[in-house]
Amino acid sequence: MADDWRLTVDFDDEHDGVQLVERLGAREFAREEKERLGDRVIVSRDSAKVFFYADAETGAREVEQLVRTDIEAEMRHAIVTLERWHPVEEVWKDAGEPVPTSGDALEAEHAARRDRDSEEAAETGYAEWEVRVEFSSREDTDREAERLEGEGIPVVRRSHYLLLGAVDEEAAEDLSNRLQATLPAGATVHVQPGGEMVWEVTPSNPFAILGGLGG
Repeated sequence: MADDWRLTVDFDDEHDGVQLVERLGAREFAREEKERLGDRVIVSRDSAKVFFYADAETGAREVEQLVRTDIEAEMRHAIVTLERWHPVEEVWKDAGEPVPTSGDALEAEHAARRDRDSEEAAETGYAEWEVRVEFSSREDTDREAERLEGEGIPVVRRSHYLLLGAVDEEAAEDLSNRLQATLPAGATVHVQPGGEMVWEVTPSNPFAILGGLGG
């Protein structure tokens, strides 16, 4: 999403949200207000919640002030929350929490996203990414499948290739790199977006494939 800031206004009554959008849509803004709001503010509504998206903090805080003033003037009640998009973790967080660019904080957001992707994949029952291993013979395919399954790593087996699942592209690349060190001559490894088939062998514990290959 290109817009980095979001204001959420959560009313008790859905009708209050409708009226807020109508009032702001009909209002004429002074030139100074338009300058503070920036190029655009995107508005959407979901039942009693109204969302305002802005591409800069200045615009987002201007919207927040306008909304709070409007709610107070209309004597309505709503929970108003200003958040900022964190692109690494891919989640909205409180506007006061800075977006990390390096160090432990950045790695923590990477880890949080991987954990969330793992939970979502477990709920939906399919891998977001797959590692496809192609072999030059059926014998090599069977031999490698048996080795991996013997280590507790489930695979989808076909005549000349194997599929292993991963929760995201980073995990798939890591799995691919570790596999290449042990594959027979002529085998090739490809990382690709998931095709929703690899988890068919382990619906109750899809992430077992991420273990068994070393830390």
